[in-house]
Parts: sequence; C-alpha cells; structure tokens
Amino acid sequence: MDWKQDLWSKRFVRDHLRYVDEIMCAAARVVEAVRNHARKNNNHNASRDEGIYDATHIRRGDFQSQYKRTFLPAEELYHLSRGELVEGATLHIATDGKKKSFFDIFKKHSDVVFLDDFLHVIPDVNTNYYGMIDQ
Repeated sequence: MDWKQDLWSKRFVRDHLRYVDEIMCAAARVVEAVRNHARKNNNHNASRDEGIYDATHIRRGDFQSQYKRTFLPAEELYHLSRGELVEGATLHIATDGKKKSFFDIFKKHSDVVFLDDFLHVIPDVNTNYYGMIDQ
C-alpha cells in the first residue's frame, strides 16, 4: 500500500469518524462516575482533588486461539504495568473478560473498578454499546 494513502486513511478516521451521541454521552457519564469514585476512595491528593485515575484495557475474551502468546498471566501483566500505575490509586480496567478474579493481583495494589461498577449511571443504554463505552 502507498504510505501516503495509508496516512490519509488514518487521518480521515481520526478526524471524521466518531461514535453516535448516545455512546459518547453514556461514556462521559461513566468517566464522571469513575472520577467521583476516585475522589472519594483514594488517599492521593491528585486523585482526591481532581478525580484522576489510572486506566488500562486488558482483552481476555476474543482472539485467544489466534493470539495465544499475547494472553499473558495477570501477574506478568501487573509486573509489566506497575511502573505506570500509582500504588493505591483507582484503576479502571476495561475488559471483555468474564472472570474478574483474574485481576486479583491488580486489586492488591489498586482500587480496581470495571464498567460493571457504573452501569447504574447508564441504565437505559443498549448493552451492545458497552464495549464501545468501555473503550
């Protein structure tokens, strides 16, 4: 592929494609809820005052059979990311994983929350949008 066409395509997507308002507004409500949670539950001044939190996206559900070497154990994922995470701060984990116990190593070091913890702020949103909201 021509690199100029590739660059143009990526910029077009970046500049012109976006989710519908329902998804964007629902995601904004979730972000605000996570920030409020961080303000209430963290001992760190920045988190408490500004609602700052860490976030990560850890895929567990799809493509497991195709990309086996990318499905690392939780301990390794934590080890690789711990330098980027604030110890004890709120950590929002976006995931398609069903077994939340997989993330226990993160829970030992962070105040871990998931989209599931904030569904009360988006009660009437189509569940098919959850992945896009989490993104």
